[in-house]
Amino acid sequence: MPSMKRDILYIDDEADNLVVFEASFEGSFRVFTAESAADALELLEQRTFPVVVADQRMPGMTGSELFEVMRRKYPHTKRVMLTGYADPNAMLEAINQGQVYYFIKKPWERHVVFSVLTRAIETYDLSIANTALTDRLVVADRCSALGRSAARIAHEMGNRLCMLPLLELIEDQYADRDDLVEAAAVARQAYERLTELVDEVKSFVRFEQGSHEMVRISLAELVHELTAFLRYDNTLPIERFSMRVQKEATVVGNRVKLQQVLINLLKNAAHAIQGKDDGRITLVLDTDPAGAILTVEDNGCGMTAEVADRIWEPFFSTKGDEGNGLGLDIVKEIVEAHGGQISCQTAPGRGSSFVVLLPDATQADPAVGDASHSRVAPALAAGPAPRSALPIPAVASAPHAIIETGSTAAMEPQVRS
Repeated sequence: MPSMKRDILYIDDEADNLVVFEASFEGSFRVFTAESAADALELLEQRTFPVVVADQRMPGMTGSELFEVMRRKYPHTKRVMLTGYADPNAMLEAINQGQVYYFIKKPWERHVVFSVLTRAIETYDLSIANTALTDRLVVADRCSALGRSAARIAHEMGNRLCMLPLLELIEDQYADRDDLVEAAAVARQAYERLTELVDEVKSFVRFEQGSHEMVRISLAELVHELTAFLRYDNTLPIERFSMRVQKEATVVGNRVKLQQVLINLLKNAAHAIQGKDDGRITLVLDTDPAGAILTVEDNGCGMTAEVADRIWEPFFSTKGDEGNGLGLDIVKEIVEAHGGQISCQTAPGRGSSFVVLLPDATQADPAVGDASHSRVAPALAAGPAPRSALPIPAVASAPHAIIETGSTAAMEPQVRS
């Protein structure tokens, strides 16, 4: 099977030279031509050329001036100069400013130019490969540094997760205080989440494969529970958040992981509506024949198509110093681990809509446990913890987290003393 022809761009203000060059190399390359530097720059905006060949003396912009622009905008493209004038100053200018790959004098011979073009393409490919390798090494180095930092953080957090005796004291001695019991239940949930996350980090650092118990989960109960928990999160503008349940749905999954997905999406939405007086965030639960649908929408700043294409990349962030670029990468990984899909629809100034599709649990394995009776276990046991191993108390009675089927359930702001 013949190899695919590579693209070459040739610029010359004399039409006869363009015809001769194209006729000489069209059998070996896909030759594009331009009669001026301005036309060449337009072509370069439209497609990528491994090699650009240009005449030195052209009206408007010389070959060396064109190459100087290209050096800044298209650094990997190899630049070859053709000229019929032995002007040493022009040659120095082309070499120093345009960083020309090769300088060929007219009249040129086909086998010489063909050899130069072939080597230039090989050099271009090597440059691209080296850049990709460098990027991978940078990511690997950042991941290594992140792993070391995560190990230290997990160790310190594990040492300080000592709130359980206090929660047990509240539950035992203040059982008649509904407000304290509810707050203790929310705190116990946070404790369990932190314990599981810390254990997961430890497993990752030790190169151990963590296991997460998969149970049948009512998504309505899950988002209800999460809504009650988020009342205590100062980073989420509760007064601008609403939640709507169109249809009940049951999935097989890990409760903590699915809540982690929603928390990440909601916090991103909160960041997107910052500075917008009428900013709103909506969480919607619905179903379709393919499964359960969780949608997090905001009417914030939105994203360009170029940014939206990169949001799933590790370490890519639009939050500046506030973000580390790992949130959506983790979200995507969790959703796919549940056999689901996640997509994003967005446009500048029109907000964003993240849609999570999860398989319905109707046909799930009967051996899978019921979420109401099975506790979601941490990936790695941290040691004996008799009371923390009990089922987490539900918070369905939270006064500001009412689920209304088919309608919006906006949470009133919680007054914090």
